[in-house]
Amino acid sequence: MAGRIALLGSLILAIGGCAIKGDALSNVASGDQLITHSVVDKSKPAGIEKADAEVIKTTVVSASGSTEVKPLAWTNPETGSSGAIVAIDSFMGKHGQKCRGFKTSVANFMGIAYYNGETCQISGENWVLSWFKAAH
Repeated sequence: MAGRIALLGSLILAIGGCAIKGDALSNVASGDQLITHSVVDKSKPAGIEKADAEVIKTTVVSASGSTEVKPLAWTNPETGSSGAIVAIDSFMGKHGQKCRGFKTSVANFMGIAYYNGETCQISGENWVLSWFKAAH
């Protein structure tokens, strides 16, 4: 008896990811009425936290701006992320502003990823992150 209850419980859990909309299962005429959902969704990294991007930008701006930079470590205690900026390239932007392109690693709970980015000075001491994307 206990084995049958366990088997019934397992079957209920196994079909818990599916639902039927409309008529009973025996009356379902087409796949349009059958709705299924994944029980476990795989999460994919969608980039980095905004706070991490800000720390990276600040680290790049405060560096000497040399194209040959030793790995420059950064860390964000707020998110637990860290990494190393391995290249900085200083140049003049389209409108004559100071800009710096860079390459960095980002280590967080998702693993280690590599990114390229650019930050430009907009006025006074204010810099903005122009773009930031995963390196391929």
